[in-house]
Amino acid sequence: MSELESHGKIEYSSTTNFTSNDILYMLKDLPDACCIFKVLTDPFGTVKDMLFLFANERYAQLVKKPSAELIGSTYFETVTNRDEDWIKYSYQAAILRQSTIIRTYNSDYDKWFEFWAVPVYQKGFCAFIIHDVTAAKRDEDDKILKRNSNNLVIECAKELSSAEFGKGIKKVLKILGTAIEADRVFIVETQDREIKAIHEWVSGSAPAKLPTKKDFENNDFISLWQGQLKNKDITVVNDTHKLKERNEEFYDKFLAGHVHRFIVAAIKDKKTVLGYLIVDNFANDVPLNVTDVIESAAVFISYELRNRALTNEMMYLGSHDPLTGLGNRYSLNQTLVLLGGMSVNVGVCYVDINGLKEINDEKGHEAGDGLIKQVANVFGSVFKKKFCYRIGGDEFISIIPEIEKAKFNELVDKLRNKKIEAAIGAVWSKNSSEINKAVKQADEAMYDDKMKYYKDHERRHGKAKN
Repeated sequence: MSELESHGKIEYSSTTNFTSNDILYMLKDLPDACCIFKVLTDPFGTVKDMLFLFANERYAQLVKKPSAELIGSTYFETVTNRDEDWIKYSYQAAILRQSTIIRTYNSDYDKWFEFWAVPVYQKGFCAFIIHDVTAAKRDEDDKILKRNSNNLVIECAKELSSAEFGKGIKKVLKILGTAIEADRVFIVETQDREIKAIHEWVSGSAPAKLPTKKDFENNDFISLWQGQLKNKDITVVNDTHKLKERNEEFYDKFLAGHVHRFIVAAIKDKKTVLGYLIVDNFANDVPLNVTDVIESAAVFISYELRNRALTNEMMYLGSHDPLTGLGNRYSLNQTLVLLGGMSVNVGVCYVDINGLKEINDEKGHEAGDGLIKQVANVFGSVFKKKFCYRIGGDEFISIIPEIEKAKFNELVDKLRNKKIEAAIGAVWSKNSSEINKAVKQADEAMYDDKMKYYKDHERRHGKAKN
């Protein structure tokens, strides 16, 4: 008979008594690991060890000792994979008569356990019940990760929608980089494998030799990112040293000692790749699902890039002539208002196509449109398209601010030497506040040149057709 059994009965409640054998039988079939100790103390009452009075099979399996070997032996004699805090909790339960519930991680088993240290029978005795809560802990952790990740994604989405594109992107990159403790988070906008723009956030503690914007522009990082993605939306490279086998020179020059791990996510509009969201040297132990956060952020960023492109397209269409790509009359008026409030040098060149009506009548409007585009291309190449406007069916004007007279006259001569089928009138003014006057004078000069075309046309054809 064990020491626990020798005491006869254990008081369970005020109305029901169970024998020690009854209790041990119930504990034996307990679905959790369970053991009962008598604490061993020194003369000063300090617990030095614990004597096993009972251990069920689940506990025996846990400590990898047969129950028969455990019972009658002490804790320190028999248990090797032990938790040293058990002495403290056994003292609280057996001597102070205080119950304790503790959750702890056991690295030997890669599991989370919840154990109860509870007082039993009388002072000096306690029981430990151990429950595997790994699944529950992982479920709790998953919920925490999901909640934290969702909150971070929502915060990024709000910043993108509440600020203009550039400011919103900077805020989002900083939020992401700070949350996942990265050295750098950046966006590379691309078009047909060419880099259009780079937006980045860099941690103050980041290595000084991270690849630079110039490195991205002058070297084929896009192939690196595409090669890792392999038609996926996101990929994580936890050890860049593995990339050395593919391109040792590239690895040694840009990654070795600088970028240890990275994430790359494709920023897409349907199947079209708009760019890449990249994270350098992120932390692996943050309470977030980093992959989900970055993938979601890439989706939101893709919306913003697409919306910005649509907005720019709408603005472009509202201010440009669809046939030639030159500025339209609305855009010209905006420029005239702006220059009218300034006082800078300005050159004005007026152009009107000769013979457009004849072309349309004899060869059709498609041929006429071809002539318009031809003249527009020449006009834009001489004066730069951003300074040129189509203001009528066959009329164009160029307004060039802050240009010296000699340079302007040189450009006008260059246009005349192109021998385009058009009348040309040009005026330079040292004061753009009189821009409307200059436009009128250029128009009149163009009209004079047009008269020469009429006279030559009459002389050659006997009548004017335009």
